[in-house]
Amino acid sequence: MSFALVLNSSNVIGSNNSNFQYNFINGGFVAKDAEIALIAITYPYSWYNITPAYNNQRFTINFPTGASTMTPLSITLPPGYYSATDIQTYIQQLCIANNYYLKDSGGNYVYYFYMTYNFNYYKIQILFTAVPTTLPTGYSLPTAGTGGWAAGLPTSGYTPQLVLPSSGSIGAIIGFVAGASYPSSPTTTSTSILSTLTPNAANVNALIVRCSIVKNNIGTPTDILDQINITTTYGSAITYAPSFERWVKVSDGTYSNFQLTFQDQNFNTLYALDPNVSITLLIKNRTK
Repeated sequence: MSFALVLNSSNVIGSNNSNFQYNFINGGFVAKDAEIALIAITYPYSWYNITPAYNNQRFTINFPTGASTMTPLSITLPPGYYSATDIQTYIQQLCIANNYYLKDSGGNYVYYFYMTYNFNYYKIQILFTAVPTTLPTGYSLPTAGTGGWAAGLPTSGYTPQLVLPSSGSIGAIIGFVAGASYPSSPTTTSTSILSTLTPNAANVNALIVRCSIVKNNIGTPTDILDQINITTTYGSAITYAPSFERWVKVSDGTYSNFQLTFQDQNFNTLYALDPNVSITLLIKNRTK
């Protein structure tokens, strides 16, 4: 005979919403040749890809100002879930706030740093455009404040430059090497650069479910209960309901409780925001 166990937000332990504890009633569960299986789960896709937990929020864009000088705009992304498009939108907001833009004859904002996806190459592509030294016909300078280009254009038309710190950078997210600069030195020629690494924006691609009472003698770690692939979009619910029961051996013993832990595909800690999960397990002692 098997018994159904249901875990939800009341079973959360710790602050990451990825550790759960189930307490047995009536003195505990005596496991003898027992097995356990994950039957169903609903888990909100609610963990950030850019966060202090990953130390991956920072970068700098150097903008040309004055005579042959570059002025750094240091950027720390607020914790959140970002695509390359989201990062570009945040950069544009800072360009407006710091007067690193121009307006064309139609009143449209013109930016000289642009990040986008290049799906043909599975890369991030950044366009670095040389800043003009004189206003193009119909263009106008920023009118708010005195910083950036509000007081006038630089006298040397360099492109902006992306600088990634060696620690704490967004390099892995966008596929560029931490500690490097792109382009490597200021240039007066507009250029396009593809990421040199595979971008890793969705840094959690699958969930590993570990159970403290599981005994898997041929695997490492020895407490893996199951794996859940992520096939939904951020902000939606990850659902899992296998078509058959995947029984895994339980270590013999008497248990007052057990813990379930969710990690990413590389066994890293999962920092979930939403605790509103539903987990159903079956557990049984095998009869001979």
